[in-house]
Amino acid sequence: MLIIPVDRKPDWRRPPLITIFLVLVNLLIYFGIQWGERSHMEPAANYYLVESRLPEFEFPAYARYLESDNKTAAATSMRKALERWQQIRARADLAAARNGKTASLDDYGQIAQAWYVLDADTAFSALMQQPKLAVLGTIDADDLAVWKEQREHYSLIRKRSFTERYALIPAQAFERPVTLITHMFLHGSVEHVLGNMVFLAMVGYAVEILLGGGLFLLFYLASGLLSAAFYLLFRGDSMILSLGASGAISGVMGMYTVLYGLRRIRFFYWFLFYFDFFTAPALIMLPIWVGKEAFDLWFGGPSNTNYYAHIGGLLGGALLALLYRLLARRKLEQAHANYVAPADDDKLLRTLQQSAYAALSRLDFERARRDFSSLVSKTLAQKRTPQPDWLLQLFNLSKGAPSSSAFHQVAAMLLRLPKGALDEEKVHQVYLDYVARAAPRPSLSSEQSLALAKRFALNGQPQTAENILQILMVTARQHQQLPQLVHCIARGFIAAGRHDKGQQYQKLLLQQFPTSDESRLISSPGNRY
Repeated sequence: MLIIPVDRKPDWRRPPLITIFLVLVNLLIYFGIQWGERSHMEPAANYYLVESRLPEFEFPAYARYLESDNKTAAATSMRKALERWQQIRARADLAAARNGKTASLDDYGQIAQAWYVLDADTAFSALMQQPKLAVLGTIDADDLAVWKEQREHYSLIRKRSFTERYALIPAQAFERPVTLITHMFLHGSVEHVLGNMVFLAMVGYAVEILLGGGLFLLFYLASGLLSAAFYLLFRGDSMILSLGASGAISGVMGMYTVLYGLRRIRFFYWFLFYFDFFTAPALIMLPIWVGKEAFDLWFGGPSNTNYYAHIGGLLGGALLALLYRLLARRKLEQAHANYVAPADDDKLLRTLQQSAYAALSRLDFERARRDFSSLVSKTLAQKRTPQPDWLLQLFNLSKGAPSSSAFHQVAAMLLRLPKGALDEEKVHQVYLDYVARAAPRPSLSSEQSLALAKRFALNGQPQTAENILQILMVTARQHQQLPQLVHCIARGFIAAGRHDKGQQYQKLLLQQFPTSDESRLISSPGNRY
């Protein structure tokens, strides 16, 4: 069974750089370093299991060594592997005597794991290098000579690979602590690395967008460590190599469920031959994912999958996300507000809009103000332009707090609307209300005031433009666009039928700005209004 979230699409204006980085590092390590290592190990395995008698001497020696360390189950497994090896060797010798057919490493595939466990145990290997080989038990001189010769030859062809040096061996974790980190960047096959990277890419960016790149990387590595710690808690004496990013990725999935909490998320699921989509709160998936891993661990039969690491990663990632929620609640809420799934955009805005206008109709002005404020902020967060009526309603609802930043900001947005977006009379009234109410004073720059004055002069409100000009003649006397404004006011009064005022501003233009292009224009024959 497979269940993965498919609700969030990457916002490539804010790409998930750490997720991309982690995917690339894992792919580069596998295809750049690990890809060719399997061929380096096969000659050593073939010599040890197929050609030599080393298992005859070393498997029972290793079983006794494990028993001395109170690892009876592992010792029993090694003795069974010896019996199996003896059976396979006997059949192979018989086949060679009958028809000359030689055995291959594939014939010994069932006990290759036993060889690998023995071979990876550096403490046992150190005992094998001692002058007095008590660990081999009672052995006659001829067999001892055979063992020494074959062991020496094996040591020559056996070279430790990059994977073996940096994979996690639980029983040696404290001797090689660096492997607690490095193992999560190694993989055992193409399918292994590609499968993990697909999961990381699909879930990682949705977590990174909430945490930020630096914290996401820290939590990713911490989840990998917690995953390994959980595995060591239950299998700390294991000599089997553990590698792969799935523990850390499980941590990312655990983080996902807690960070998105009760938000309804779209999931894809596949079971046997059936697949479909469903929507559910993200948090519900944490017990489902943990339960699935626990079921596979207890009832799934033999597997190379490290279910302990998956469970530990899920729980560890969820714990880290819970701590973040508790310590940085506001920051998380802001991240959610800034990142809304495209599929949810229209639905969310429609819901807020309905709520806002419904609150207006029942005279619940505070609720309406909050809803219109949310409408505007969420629309801006999506890099979209809020509807002019939302801005107008929010402006009117904010008049009760004329010193608030929201009142100043929404007024500025309304006054910057392009011509045609809102009726010019409404824009003019917004300006008048804003100037009359704003505390401690209107927050309009000289540039904004000039633009508004020109707009009003040419749209039937030259008196307001005149008032703005009077202020600018004091506060921005040297502004290069003042002649244009005086010219526009003159035209506005003349268009309104007030020729006397128009001529008054023509004279003002000639007196105050005689060298301007506008003065030369009205001085030209035929250009007087």
